[in-house]
Amino acid sequence: MPNEYAESERPALDTLQRIGWEVVDQQQTTWVDPRETESSAVLEPRLRDAVNRLNPWLDENNLNKAVREIQQVAGTSTMDENEQIHEKLVRHISVEQDRGHGKQHQTVQYIDYENPGKNDFFALNQFRVEGPVEIVKPDIVLFVNGIPLGVIECKSPLIPEPKSEALDQITRYQNERDGESEGAEELFRYNQFSVATWMEGAVMGTYRTPKDQYKPWRDAYPLEDDELIELFDLDGYLPDQYRMLYALFEPERLLDQLRHYTVFEERQSGTIKMVARYQQYRAVRKALERIDKRGTREANGGVVWHTQGSGKSLTMLFLALKLRRLKDDPTLVLVTDRRALDDQIHATFQRCGFPNPKKAQSVEDLRERLSYDAGETITTLIHKFQTTDDEDDEFPVLSHNENIYVMADEAHRTQDKQFANNMRTALPNAFYVGFTGTPIEKDERNTRRTFGNYIDTYTIDQSLEDGATVPILYQGRLADIHLEGETLDRLFDRIFSDKSPEEKAEIQKRYARSQDLAEAQARIDRVALDIIEHYENEIARPFKGMVVTTSKEAAIRYKETLDGLNGPESRVVVSEGHNDPEHIKRWTPSDSEKSQYKESFVDPNGEVELLIVCDMLLTGFDAPIAQVMYLDKPLREHGLLQAIARVNRPFEEKNHGLIIDYYGVSDELKEALSMFSAKDVERAMVPLKDKQPELEAAHSKAISFFDDLDEVEKCVQSLEPEDRRIEFKNAFKRFSQLMDIVLPDPMANPYREDLEQLSTIFGKAKERYRDDTMNLEGAGAKVRKLIQDHISSQGIEIINEEPVSIMDEVEFDARLQDLESDEARASEMQNAIKHEINVRFDEDPVQYGSLRERLEELIEKYREGRHSERETIEELRSLMDEIRSRDKAARSKGLRDETDLSFYHAVEDVLDEHDTEQEDLVQLTGNLVGTVEQFVTMVEWKDRSHLQNKMRKKVTGELYRSDIDLSADERRELTNRVIELARAHYQ
Repeated sequence: MPNEYAESERPALDTLQRIGWEVVDQQQTTWVDPRETESSAVLEPRLRDAVNRLNPWLDENNLNKAVREIQQVAGTSTMDENEQIHEKLVRHISVEQDRGHGKQHQTVQYIDYENPGKNDFFALNQFRVEGPVEIVKPDIVLFVNGIPLGVIECKSPLIPEPKSEALDQITRYQNERDGESEGAEELFRYNQFSVATWMEGAVMGTYRTPKDQYKPWRDAYPLEDDELIELFDLDGYLPDQYRMLYALFEPERLLDQLRHYTVFEERQSGTIKMVARYQQYRAVRKALERIDKRGTREANGGVVWHTQGSGKSLTMLFLALKLRRLKDDPTLVLVTDRRALDDQIHATFQRCGFPNPKKAQSVEDLRERLSYDAGETITTLIHKFQTTDDEDDEFPVLSHNENIYVMADEAHRTQDKQFANNMRTALPNAFYVGFTGTPIEKDERNTRRTFGNYIDTYTIDQSLEDGATVPILYQGRLADIHLEGETLDRLFDRIFSDKSPEEKAEIQKRYARSQDLAEAQARIDRVALDIIEHYENEIARPFKGMVVTTSKEAAIRYKETLDGLNGPESRVVVSEGHNDPEHIKRWTPSDSEKSQYKESFVDPNGEVELLIVCDMLLTGFDAPIAQVMYLDKPLREHGLLQAIARVNRPFEEKNHGLIIDYYGVSDELKEALSMFSAKDVERAMVPLKDKQPELEAAHSKAISFFDDLDEVEKCVQSLEPEDRRIEFKNAFKRFSQLMDIVLPDPMANPYREDLEQLSTIFGKAKERYRDDTMNLEGAGAKVRKLIQDHISSQGIEIINEEPVSIMDEVEFDARLQDLESDEARASEMQNAIKHEINVRFDEDPVQYGSLRERLEELIEKYREGRHSERETIEELRSLMDEIRSRDKAARSKGLRDETDLSFYHAVEDVLDEHDTEQEDLVQLTGNLVGTVEQFVTMVEWKDRSHLQNKMRKKVTGELYRSDIDLSADERRELTNRVIELARAHYQ
């Protein structure tokens, strides 16, 4: 049997102890809880001791105030409180106190960041925190100076879905699942990291990170894996759990990440908390090391290549935060080459609370700010490094200061232009870091020549492996009107084939260039209709799309055509031009309208389904909801890679992005990407047709579990062994994912019937074996709906619903009648009984342990052929009746609800172990249940020791007065067991 404690939880505690944490294991040691109530998550004595130790000058009143202030933060939400608490932990608080020079405001530290060893690092397992409805008990909680900064949920690597189960528990603790309040958000007011780990794997997030955004930590830089193996004394192999725990919770690293790698961003949907991922943390550390070596062997700069969608802007922000902390009043210059990017980076820094970023308003404003060496953070366009009319193309030196750090976003575009040369002339001693989301050219290597060698790389392959991005597939459509690779005459004849020679001659005067032809209304009519049909038939809500056109003119024609055809709700997002004609100005949105359109688009419930663009939003626009890009524009090299990355962001049930190519870019894809090393871009875009071999292999694997898919009952029964069921589930999901990608392309047609038949088997197996791990998570939105519709049409009520319980006599017996054979009925009954026993086992281990043994013995006889199907059904019916009769008997005793009922049975079975006479048993059981009921209805009875002591005395008294012959030790043991049962049953 899997053992979560031995296989994950205890090794995690050992790991934490080895890296410097004080550890208490409540399975091995009695821990005295210092809290007055379990509704608090802070260990106040430890907090008080730490604040007093770190600020020894505090008087008693201010010590009390500091301890109160971190606990009594009041916000509009738990996230708001988390942000306020983070601010206090990082920036400290101020109190007024006289230290010999009159009353002055003094800074109070909760954490000593400069001397990590002076803090109190304490790890505790099975820490109970009471929520509004339930008590949560995470496997491990990590406290720094009594404040719970980390939550770890451990699972055995041997259970079917350890990651899913651990993340489901973490979201339950946070009240992030649908339904009633079931968690304890109090614990997460302070949370920095939440970790799900199962020894062979581990993922991390923070408060309110969506489940699909929890990510691995693959590199504990600067330590290598072999160093971690030596540190933890492992036998040549490093399970992911060790790397994760070291990377996040080694004390110095934890405080560094709390202080420098954590930001809050305001979005339309509310505030989100963001912490660094491993590639961001690693890149910043490497950049700082490069800075420390400047002027020696290393160049005065370098390149960070992190592929599109991997959080490049946040990496810049984290580096800026570290430089602000480590350097003496540095000047930070953030350079882009497009106004939209300049706006985006400035807004990102502002939203994340970065101190006063200044946007250079003009050439003169930029020069003035750089000349002052004022230690500002400045965002600017590269174009502001231009010469004036009287400078004769010689740009002046603005500062010789070395304490200037230039971060150039999209560095591949600004690497060798005159403006970049001017910037280096202006700031000759600055340190330059080039950030790019696309690979470097294989031949020229201009970016590296300009900025220096790579500081850090995070490739397309790595981001796909981590789930930081999803694969991008592409498909060419309407090949007969592609513009790439065709002569204008041939295309013209295709598009205007219905016109007479005279009409063609007249039209040709107006459409002399490829762009003119691309924007011809007759062509746009065909493409727009195809977009509508593709979007409505192949893109499942909530996913949305972008239409990329050759010009503003084309964008507006697409908008008008889509509207005229009653297409999806769309908006045009183009830039404003002073010389634009009136009909373009009419469609050009204001800045506020652009914001509204983007917000509506990224919102799954927003009305905007398509954004129509020509240049805007092709870089820097982060919209995970976007799954498809309809491309009708010639894009090349970096521009192509940047544009298509709009659809590579992960989103729930999104397993790929899709590029639909109308221009013909994909026809010349190899040439378009030939400037890059093949290894760097081989998975940048994958032709949809290339999925055919994968689909065929996945189909073969999924059907290989069965001899005949039409024999549904035999197929379902063959899945009774759990390991076989797990293998089938994984194969079925992979097949489903690939069908989601290719449907409704004709290549899917040979497999549709088998998909439906496998869906029936999958659904019936989930229902039969009460297997919650058999869900459709990750199958893909499109195919998931198809599967669910098919399963419902088969009368299978599962996937997200509870199976019928044996306790529902009418419905369960009706279900048995609907099954086609005694073999199926016996299978359904044994699994339903097994499920009921497992659900109720902890309530009454004595009784349900006995029932479990009898069931296993009966199943063994059936399998060995010693019982026929009819005999087995009769025996199973007898077991069902016994379980049902216990409930009926207890109800006849006037018990109020199921909790009283199960408690009654549990007490009854404990007493029955003492060979009690039946009459005495019934009498004493009723008395003990009645005694306990007097206390469990009182508020917070489990947190009030005097109430529990009273209960204990009364239970002992009932045992003493009974007619059962018990020794003093037996009475003490029975009293303890009754109290334990009460705590277990009455939450």
